[in-house]
Amino acid sequence: MKPLKEMPVLTLYPAERVRAIAMPVGGIGTGGFALGGDGALLDWQLMSRPHRGWRPACSHLLLRVQPEGDAPRLRVLESLYHLRLDADHGAAGALAGIPRMRPLGFEAAYPFGRARLHDPELPLEVSIEAFNPLIPEATDDSSLPFGLLRITIHNRSDTPMDATLVFALSNFIGDDGVVSDLRGNRTVDAESQGWRGLVMRKAMEQRSPRWGELTLLCDDAEAIVARRWASQERWAWGADVLALIDALLRAGALADAAPDQPCPPSDERGWRSSVSTHMTLPPHGEMQRQFLMTWWFPYRDLREIGWFQGAADADPIVRNHYATRFEGALQVAAQVIPRLSELYERTAQFVRSIINDHPAPIAESALNCLAVLRSPTCFRLEDGTFCGFEGCNATTGCCHGSCTHVWNYEQATLALFPDLHRSMLEAHLRYGLMDDGAQRFRLDLPLGTAQWSLAAADGQMGLIVRVYQQYRREGNLDWLRTYYPTAKRMLAFAWQPGGWDADRDGVMENAQHNTYDIEFFGPNPMMGVWYLAALRAGEAMAQAVGDPEFAVECRRLFEAGSAWIDANLFNGEYYEQRVQTPAQSLHPATHTLKPIPDAPPYQMGKGCLIDQLTGQYKANRAGLGDLLKRENILQTLRSLYRYNFLPHMHAHYNNMRVYAAGDEAGVVIGSYPHGERPELPPVYWAECWTGLEYMFARLLMDYGLHEEALQVVQAVRARHDGAKRNPFNEPECGSYYVRSMAAWSLGS
Repeated sequence: MKPLKEMPVLTLYPAERVRAIAMPVGGIGTGGFALGGDGALLDWQLMSRPHRGWRPACSHLLLRVQPEGDAPRLRVLESLYHLRLDADHGAAGALAGIPRMRPLGFEAAYPFGRARLHDPELPLEVSIEAFNPLIPEATDDSSLPFGLLRITIHNRSDTPMDATLVFALSNFIGDDGVVSDLRGNRTVDAESQGWRGLVMRKAMEQRSPRWGELTLLCDDAEAIVARRWASQERWAWGADVLALIDALLRAGALADAAPDQPCPPSDERGWRSSVSTHMTLPPHGEMQRQFLMTWWFPYRDLREIGWFQGAADADPIVRNHYATRFEGALQVAAQVIPRLSELYERTAQFVRSIINDHPAPIAESALNCLAVLRSPTCFRLEDGTFCGFEGCNATTGCCHGSCTHVWNYEQATLALFPDLHRSMLEAHLRYGLMDDGAQRFRLDLPLGTAQWSLAAADGQMGLIVRVYQQYRREGNLDWLRTYYPTAKRMLAFAWQPGGWDADRDGVMENAQHNTYDIEFFGPNPMMGVWYLAALRAGEAMAQAVGDPEFAVECRRLFEAGSAWIDANLFNGEYYEQRVQTPAQSLHPATHTLKPIPDAPPYQMGKGCLIDQLTGQYKANRAGLGDLLKRENILQTLRSLYRYNFLPHMHAHYNNMRVYAAGDEAGVVIGSYPHGERPELPPVYWAECWTGLEYMFARLLMDYGLHEEALQVVQAVRARHDGAKRNPFNEPECGSYYVRSMAAWSLGS
C-alpha cells in the first residue's frame, strides 16, 4: 500500500473550540463512530440504531513513552472533556484515572478530521486523523463499513524516546449501550494484507442488530495482540485497570491473559482486548501508525428504531444492504486495505475541489452537512432501497418515512449519489401513492404497508419537482416514461373535490398540510410557489414524454396562479397569506383537524415567512426559471434579510425550541414587521432552522445578493463552532437532521 498523502484542511478549530466536536466516521448506511475534537473515540453507533454519546467501556488510545534515561509515562490520548467530573461518585469510566493529554486543536475538511494533542510534562505532540471515503457517484466506495485512524507521534526533545501505542477495546459485540448481551463473545487473532490485530464476534449467529463482527488491525506486522488483558478474576475493584497500568509501565506491552475460549456465560462484562505497537522516536522526529476498524452487523430491527408499520406479530428484522456485500468484518478489511491509498486520494480530490472553488464558510457548510448521510439517520434495506428518518433521537430515529417535505430541501444525494436519490424517489412513487393520487408524505415499512394516510402539499409538490430533477440529472427518458403517469396523478390530485386547488385556478386555497406540522388555510406564498414549481415541472415532463394536452393545462394553471399571487399576495415588500375560513368539505388526506374549526390556529397571516420562496429555490435547482415577477422575488429576499435575519437574539422572544440564543445571529422562520401577529402563529415561527437558512442563502446567491448570503452562512457556522455545538451535527427535530443538507446547494 502506498503511503497516504497529507489530508486537506479547510477549518482549524483552536483548542478552546473542540469540546463539542464529534466527527462521524463510517460509510453511508453502515453506522460508525466519531472522532472527538480532543481525540476521543465517541458515539459508537455500529449496531443499526442511534446512540449519540455512548462508547464501550474501553475504547481508548493510550501511549506509553519512556525518554532515554527517564521513567516511563502512560497517557490516554484524549483530554478530560468527556469525563463526568461532577458525577455522584467522581468521574466514571474504566480508564478515567489515567493521566490525559491536552487539546491543541482540530483540523477538518469533511470527511477528514485530525485531533492534535500535547502533554504539559513531556516534549510530545500527537495527532489522530480519521478517514472513511466519500467519493461522488461512487456509492459503494462511499458505503464501506470501516474507519481508519492514523496516529502520528512527534518527539519535540533532543532525547530519543521508547514508545508503545495501544488501542484498548472492549469486546462489546451484543452491547449497543441500550441492550447488552455479551454472552458467548469471542476474540481471536487476525491478520490481513500484512496488518495484524484481532476479530471480535459471537460464537453463534443471532437475528439481532447486536450480532456481528468487528476487526481491529494495525499496519505493524509485529503488533502485539492481547485477546484478553485481564482475566475474569481481575475485575473486582478496578483490578483490571490496575493490571493494564502496571503492565504498560513495567513491561511496555499488554500480554494475552486469555486462552482461546468464549467469554463464560457468567461474565456479563465481556472481554477487554488490545492491539499494541512499539516504536522508537528519534530526537525531533516522528513516527506514524495506522489502526483500521471494520465491522459487519447484518441486521436492523425496524420496530426498535421506530419505523415499522407491520402487524404486531410480524418480523421487524431486515438485513442491511452493506452487509450483503461482505461475508464478515475480516473480508471488509481484506478488500479495503489494498485500496486505502486510492480511496483516500479520490476523496481528497473531491474535498479539495470544494475548498478551492468556494469561500470557506460555504465550503465548510457544504462538506459538513454530508455527515448526515453517514449518521444513523440514513440506511439502506437489503434490496438497496435508500431510506431516511428526518433525524435521530437518543436511541431511535426521529420522524420516520423518508418524509417528503423534509427531504425536498436537500440537494446532496441528487448531486453526489443520484442512485440514492432515485432509490428514495422510486420507493415513494411505487409504495406511497394512494388510489386518488395523494402521496403519503411518510413511507411505511415494510414497503407496501399502507397505514399512513396524510398528504402534505409542499411534500407532494416537491416530490414532483424531484422527479423532473432526476430526469434532468440522468437523462433517462425510459425512466421518466415509467414514473411520469404517477407524477401526473400526483399533480392532478390538487384538483380533487375538496383538494388544494379544487377550482383549478392555479392557486392553492384549501387545507394545506406542510412541514410546519400544521395546515395553512387560504392562499399563501409557501404552498403557492411550491405548486407553481410542480406545474412547471409537470409541463416539462409532459413535453418530454409527448403529452401535449397535459403540458398545456399545466402552463395555463401556472400562468394563472403566478399572476394571481403577484397581484394579490405581494404587499410591496414580501408575499403574505390571505387566511380563509376552511371549507367544510375538505379532502380527508389533506388535513389533520377534526372537527375543522371556523378560525384555525397557526396561520401566518401578514407575517414574513422564510419559506415563502422555497418552491423557487427548488425550481432554480431544476432549471425551471422564475415562477413570479423577478422584481418581486428580489424585493422579497431583501425584506426577508431585513426582517428575519437577526444579528443577535437579545430582543427575540422564542416560545419553542432554541437553536440560536444570546449573541448568536440567525434567520428566524417568521417575523411580523408591521404587527398583526395572530394569537397563535405557526408553531415554529420563532425558531432558527439551518436547513431553511441555507435554502434562503442559496436564493440570495441566485439573485445576486452574495454578501447577504455569506453573512447568513457565517451565522450558522458561528453557532456550530466546536465550542457550543458540533460542527458536524445541525439538529432540528433530532440530531443529524436531513434538511441541513440544503447546504450542499451552496457549493453546487
